[in-house]
Amino acid sequence: MLGNAVKLRVNGTKKPPRARTIGISIVVGWVVFVTVYLLLWEHAPSWQLVLNRISWSSSDYISLAATALALYTYYLVQKSSQSEDMKYLSEFVFTLRKVGIDPREAEKILRQTQGLVKLVSEDPETAKRVEQATFRILREKYAGLAKLNDEEMYETLRSLIR
Repeated sequence: MLGNAVKLRVNGTKKPPRARTIGISIVVGWVVFVTVYLLLWEHAPSWQLVLNRISWSSSDYISLAATALALYTYYLVQKSSQSEDMKYLSEFVFTLRKVGIDPREAEKILRQTQGLVKLVSEDPETAKRVEQATFRILREKYAGLAKLNDEEMYETLRSLIR
């Protein structure tokens, strides 16, 4: 999952292996360990006491490998979240939320804006009329706010921000 999403290139170095690759190598390592252990158990009976002690360590191998894999995955997530692109996207989403726009709705808003920009860029006369209408709406809103006392203005602006 994260291996495909995280593409790290730092100063021309090779990108780190994916967590899935490391997980597969851990499983292969464990299978090799168990295979060698069982072969030694069958073919070297004099070593069975030592091998018995080692068998208790095989669970330690799995737990250490799983812990290492979890820490490595955490490292990849941290590294990707600190990239410049992620910081920019986080700031962008935070700004949208501050303004009161749900980031999931941004696509709809941008499509509507894109249509308006296309319409305006194709016809300069329409662009002038849209600009005049926009300024007229802003003047009306401002005039309405100017008539309010401080408490009413506070409540109006507070309701707009939510």
